[in-house]
Amino acid sequence: MGFPYENGSWEGVSGVIFVGGADGPTGIYSMIAIGICIAALLIGNAMEAGKYKNHK
Repeated sequence: MGFPYENGSWEGVSGVIFVGGADGPTGIYSMIAIGICIAALLIGNAMEAGKYKNHK
């Protein structure tokens, strides 16, 4: 398979090394992911609190 660069250091690498880094919507995707995580935490907390209150 081999190494994709000629030398084994970061000196030969230039530019963006991930998709969407220069002008892509990575910030939007990050905000969507953060929103989904927060929603999951809030929903999970509400469900567990309801189950705790109804436990006998």
